[in-house]
Amino acid sequence: MSSRFVRPHPGAIRRPGIAGSLSLLLLTACCRSAIAQDVADAIELPAIRVEDSRPPDAANEAGASRLRGEALRDRKGATLGETVGDEAGVHNASFGTGVGLPVIRGLSGARVKVLSNGGGTHDATTFSPDHASTADTAVADSVRILRGPATIRYGGGAIGGVVDVADERIPTRLPQKALSGAVDLGYNTNASERISSLRLDGGRGPFALHASASSRDRGDARIAGCAVDDDAVQQQFGLINTRNSCGRLYNSDARAAAGTLGGSLFIGNALLGAAVNNASNDYGIPPAPGHSHGGDDRVRIVMDNRRVDTRAEWLGEGWLQSLRYTGAHVDYRHDEVDQGAVATTFRNKAIEQRIELEHTFGEHLGGTVGVHHTRRDFSALGVEAFIPQTSMRSSALYATQHVDISSLRFELGWRGEMTRMEAGDRELAGGFAVSFPRRRINAQSTSASLRWQAADALSFTVSAAHAERAPEIHELYSLGAHLATRTYDLGDPGLNKEGARSIDLSALYEDARLRAAVSVYANDVSNYIFQRSEAFFYDTAEEQFRFACVRLEECLQVVQYAQSRAKLRGFEAELALKWATSRFGDVEWSVFADAVRARLPVLDEDVPRMPPLRLGTQLAARKGAWSGRVRITRHAAQDRPGANETASDGYTLVGANLNHVRPLDGGRTLTLYLKARNLLNAEARNPVSFLRSFSPEPGRSVEAGLSLSF
Repeated sequence: MSSRFVRPHPGAIRRPGIAGSLSLLLLTACCRSAIAQDVADAIELPAIRVEDSRPPDAANEAGASRLRGEALRDRKGATLGETVGDEAGVHNASFGTGVGLPVIRGLSGARVKVLSNGGGTHDATTFSPDHASTADTAVADSVRILRGPATIRYGGGAIGGVVDVADERIPTRLPQKALSGAVDLGYNTNASERISSLRLDGGRGPFALHASASSRDRGDARIAGCAVDDDAVQQQFGLINTRNSCGRLYNSDARAAAGTLGGSLFIGNALLGAAVNNASNDYGIPPAPGHSHGGDDRVRIVMDNRRVDTRAEWLGEGWLQSLRYTGAHVDYRHDEVDQGAVATTFRNKAIEQRIELEHTFGEHLGGTVGVHHTRRDFSALGVEAFIPQTSMRSSALYATQHVDISSLRFELGWRGEMTRMEAGDRELAGGFAVSFPRRRINAQSTSASLRWQAADALSFTVSAAHAERAPEIHELYSLGAHLATRTYDLGDPGLNKEGARSIDLSALYEDARLRAAVSVYANDVSNYIFQRSEAFFYDTAEEQFRFACVRLEECLQVVQYAQSRAKLRGFEAELALKWATSRFGDVEWSVFADAVRARLPVLDEDVPRMPPLRLGTQLAARKGAWSGRVRITRHAAQDRPGANETASDGYTLVGANLNHVRPLDGGRTLTLYLKARNLLNAEARNPVSFLRSFSPEPGRSVEAGLSLSF
């Protein structure tokens, strides 16, 4: 869909306004200033406003979905993975309660690109599962989940898909009100969690401004049962765990805060904008087997992320719809703190730039051509510097096109990318040093889809792709103890690029009374890179490898990055019935299921940490100002955990939401909500989590809150 600047209707009046800084006092002052403006001073703008300058809407992209509005508020959680974890084919790779990353159709890590307003987050989530994402949903407008040809725009490495968190920090349209915004406050009974956020949007003349702030503060999570699964630990390490806690997950408390200030200037057919964001996060890693539960033996991660986004756009006429530049400068840092002292400092400095041209020829042909460049410098200093200092440069050329012919839409995508990586020497215990080779990898990816709108309510889509992914820094160069994950990580500098061939068939029927959707897919990945748990361990006290553990607190599982052919097969299905009643209003009942089966046929092994079969049902109702839903989800047991991994039992989660929307004077709206998770207080151990044997999912929680928009 092309971007369009739309001129106001003749005589349209724009009220002037102002948005201030993130300080609450200044925000208050700004509000008073805006209200004090006299309507008589309003300015009639001959200038343009942006109607839409985002990438195509999810509804027009094959394999795409979007959370926004009430659906986003109902599902919004403490982490990104928790927020999107109820979507079809999407799971949450939790790491304690402080970290949750999306898993799409069994693929995660570097294969799922997490974006902030279309740009990479460039945090440490791809390096290790214990690192939280900097993509914050607290003040987000929407969260898009993309698969298929649209992912080409963001990199051939997005074999699994793309999750894009959008918050309009660089305004792409002049606001229709002088000042608008929202205040959200919430309290969760589990861990006494307090959540708050504030957002302001305003404009004056050709300027549009945005300011937002959010915070989250919680104590240790309450859990059902005990933290450490003693049987699983004995099976994995061959030792009996003697330290445990029940009802409480020690060192799972967290404090997070973020603030953003952005603005745009509209000049003729052009937009110039920038935004500055700062985010911090301080969260604990739950104690591993053999470690103290409740004492001073604590590992914490203290993160600080500074980001500057820029955007310039010119909208044309005729075949040239728009020319757009977007850029991001990210300075990411986190300290891994062990028993109160900084053990290791990780830094990731990145610059990302993208230039895109959107075009259309007539009513049936259109698309995007772009160039994309990323520069990233990673360093780790300290006792846990298991990845050497590394620089990475990536340059790409890509194109996506669509052709509409009657009831058919063809989408095509191509991307060529060159990646260069250079790592410094890695010093080991005993004065030894290891040198790593430079790598230069060329990758090409192609994708195609065909959608047939067979009837107004019925459509069929087939998608196929061949995607290539260069190995990531940690997959190539990891070498050392990783205390947060309780592993000793071994990379392989000789890893080849991945090549994934995939096909996806889906059908959708939707009318006023029925929605039915089903997708089946198959991925065949050559040189699939995975982390394999080996049958030996590393002793941190003796600094040597052993075939058996001596003491749990000094024993690290050795994990090796390896390659082999992988086959992934799966499906997603949903059936929803809708009807109207006099007592409960509009009612919708749905059933859903998804599953993925992943094998390494050459090794005759299962791919580790795969989500099992998931099925459930949901009942939702809406009447007047009230709406609510009850959702029951059954997660099957994972009895195919992978080589040298432990199985996990199945569990059932029950959740519920209740919302009441009350209009107020002056165009304001007050929303009161209740949000409950795990109502049955089930003991749930997430099969895709590295910590499943000593960090179950939180127990029963009820969150109450309000949202005031104006």
